[in-house]
Amino acid sequence: MAYIAKLPAFAIITLAETVSFKSPQPLPDSEDRAKYGSEDFITRSKGWYTRICLGPSYLLHIAEVAAILARAYPAHRLSAPVLARLFPDPARVSALKLSAPFVGGGLLLVAGTWIRKRCYETLGKFFTFQLALFKEHKLVTWGPYGVVRHPSYSGLLLGIAGIVTVGLGPGSYLYESGMLANPWVAGPAAAWALWWASVAGGVVRRVSTEDEVLRNRFGQEWEEWAKRTPYKLVPYVY
Repeated sequence: MAYIAKLPAFAIITLAETVSFKSPQPLPDSEDRAKYGSEDFITRSKGWYTRICLGPSYLLHIAEVAAILARAYPAHRLSAPVLARLFPDPARVSALKLSAPFVGGGLLLVAGTWIRKRCYETLGKFFTFQLALFKEHKLVTWGPYGVVRHPSYSGLLLGIAGIVTVGLGPGSYLYESGMLANPWVAGPAAAWALWWASVAGGVVRRVSTEDEVLRNRFGQEWEEWAKRTPYKLVPYVY
């Protein structure tokens, strides 16, 4: 019953998702957001984009945990109907193992969350999910911000790759149950993956916007930081 080992993994993954995508600070005032000009879709969403991202992920975790428990405790009165609903072939539940893609995706997510958490702690009240510039804003250049200029986005991109791999890759519920062969399931799954891709694209576009606004605000201080920390997201790459 190697698939039982996935249960504690899901607890860690769910916690990491929540930490990585729950804003540590309240929504900034419109005056502070306006300093970035026109708002991007993440700022305009005021948090609902997170629910679109994580809602399906949580549901997939619940489905997989339910299937694993039903397989582990076949005598329970709910086990048979749960498996019949979730798995056309209940014997395939044993394929819900700690596959290499699942473990790799989980590690990407945890690593990304650790980076994000460090950024929350380093920026403090200045870290918001919405683009904003406060009156008392300071240019933070230490900690993870001394490695790359936008480390929270580096962590976010790692997390996105991890979440999609855990949710759709080999070893996942949708993959192993055969549900992805059903167009009514494959369509929403593809839309969910594309939504994550759009979030990743929005994050990458934010990098240049933030650099421009911070350069205008802090001038020479920003220029010196950019010389010391020339990479935006990935050290020695970009």
